Amino acid sequence: MKNDLTCGVVGDLLPAFVEGLTSEESNAAVEAHLAACPACARLRETMAAPEGEPAEAAKEVDYLKAVKRKNARRVAAAVLCTIFVFIAGIGAKIFFVGQEANLAEMYLFPRIDAESQVFHLNVDATSSGISYWGWETAEEDGVVTATVRQGPVSFLHDAGYGRLEIPLEGVREIYFCGQLLYQDGMLIQSETILLFQSRTPYVGNAPALGHIAEILGIGVLHDYTASLQTAQRPYGWTIEFAEDGTGFGTHLDREMTWHAPLMLALVENLDQVSWTYTDGGVLETHTITLEEANAMLPQLTKTYNRRNGTDWTPKASVKDYAASVGALQQLCDLSQLLYGDWRF
Repeated sequence: MKNDLTCGVVGDLLPAFVEGLTSEESNAAVEAHLAACPACARLRETMAAPEGEPAEAAKEVDYLKAVKRKNARRVAAAVLCTIFVFIAGIGAKIFFVGQEANLAEMYLFPRIDAESQVFHLNVDATSSGISYWGWETAEEDGVVTATVRQGPVSFLHDAGYGRLEIPLEGVREIYFCGQLLYQDGMLIQSETILLFQSRTPYVGNAPALGHIAEILGIGVLHDYTASLQTAQRPYGWTIEFAEDGTGFGTHLDREMTWHAPLMLALVENLDQVSWTYTDGGVLETHTITLEEANAMLPQLTKTYNRRNGTDWTPKASVKDYAASVGALQQLCDLSQLLYGDWRF
């Protein structure tokens, strides 16, 4: 068949030819022209190329890139949110919630107004960078528990001090941030709590006795060794001062006379306390027995009541004062009279 189609006619037919819309006769004519015309053949190849596929693939790649960018933004936002929440949580913990106040960073000034029977507690921070807030008190069965929060000074909280007032009617004990400050009418000193915790039933418990001596401050100004009599009654505890007591004998006597009742109270089976030192080359030995310490109690109590307006009743034995922290505080206060006074 003679091919009379020109390039222009073939160019017009190619779109329909490529799409398969031309008749068989037209297809044969176009095929014959393409076989003899390289230019039209290239045009056909261009038209027949799967143009849609790269476009769709490109769209898919672009979509995946967009999803990846979106996910990256989401991950970054999530990380930033997590960091923000973490920092906000730390800030809230430090500046809003705070922490339970640390007694080691406080000055406590408790007192009792005897006339109004009100317990007063003034608190000051040991550092200007500490502030207090969230003062709370709760009472149950005569036991009052007081707490406070602390944190760094900020525009939210800038008071490094505070005050509590607690009526004492029906109150047996007062705890502040876990520490006992009041029991059975007595203001409790922290040293008294340590002494109460150091009680021991046996004279032979040398470490326990050493701990008691340390809390009492025996040997702070004077080196000493200790010896224990545990073989038979009377069980004894002897403090042997190492240095010459010349010029210090009176002081040593007062110090030990003050401490002896407490030592007898804190060691359940202790019968006597002795101390020795040399004075002018002469060995001095002094002893206070349990019976002698017990005999002091009525006069000590009478003197203390007269000076402080109290109405304490003396107990039968110094051992009885080790039954509670409040009772031991009484004995501590009574014993201090022995250091300052020899006559009552």
